[in-house]
Amino acid sequence: MTPYELRFQIFQQAQGLAESQFQAEFEEAERWNQSVDKHGGVSVEYPKFPSFHKIETLADRINDFVSSK
Repeated sequence: MTPYELRFQIFQQAQGLAESQFQAEFEEAERWNQSVDKHGGVSVEYPKFPSFHKIETLADRINDFVSSK
């Protein structure tokens, strides 16, 4: 595997993690807001889909962890 392929694989892993976190936060907000609709209360904002910058930052953190001694 070339260094480019390895970096891309790390980026894909970071993207998967960011999207999984987004999905979990979205489902939690959805459940909360549905409960608010039925019982009243304050609704919460839905999370924003992960940006390239967020994914890149997460990939850097993964790379730092993998590359550390």
